[in-house]
Amino acid sequence: MTALLLTTSAFAQETKPEATTATPTTPEATEETPSADHSQWPRSLWGVYGGLGLPHGLNGGIEFLDQSKAWSVAIDVGGFSFKPKDEENDKEEISLGSFAIEGRYHPFTSSFYIAGALGTQGVEAKKTATYSGQSVTPKVKIGNTFVTPKVGWFWQFNSGLNFGVELGAQIPLSKKVDVEDGTTDPVIINDPEYISNKQDVVDIAEKLGEQVLPHAAVRIGYAF
Repeated sequence: MTALLLTTSAFAQETKPEATTATPTTPEATEETPSADHSQWPRSLWGVYGGLGLPHGLNGGIEFLDQSKAWSVAIDVGGFSFKPKDEENDKEEISLGSFAIEGRYHPFTSSFYIAGALGTQGVEAKKTATYSGQSVTPKVKIGNTFVTPKVGWFWQFNSGLNFGVELGAQIPLSKKVDVEDGTTDPVIINDPEYISNKQDVVDIAEKLGEQVLPHAAVRIGYAF
């Protein structure tokens, strides 16, 4: 009887389910990609450019653009050659060449900038005509140093292309004048027509080499 009771009690026992602990799943940690900083470029840039303007006609150069977008520097060269008059017995020619180092500062790290250039310039003017059967070319050369304060706007695009415009004034600081008569014949040197033509040459050279000239330029370039 006792054995029967023990057997019945054993079958009547309930088996308790094993307790399971739920492990909360956590999302995988993801790294945040920092937002692009448009206040500066990813790196400093080197570039080349060319343009049109006054008073140097054609100009171009190489430049360094700092990563901060706050400043840049450039080496600039310019020049032009012009023949305002070319007749059978009266030929004029004017040429100009320049070399300058310039710096730009963007006070708001935007397209607007203030800038200055310090450089040298050479102007040559000559006029060929015939006097007493001789072809004579009086020539004037003026070399000067100049400073050009200016303001402008510069846009650099993601493709590498850039574009800019600027306005200012070219101010001469010093000058050196060299006049060549082109002849030693006193008859020609004292000829009123020769004297008048020579003065025309001097006036043209002085205007380009000794006076304050307006500066204006439009440029396009590529930076990498």
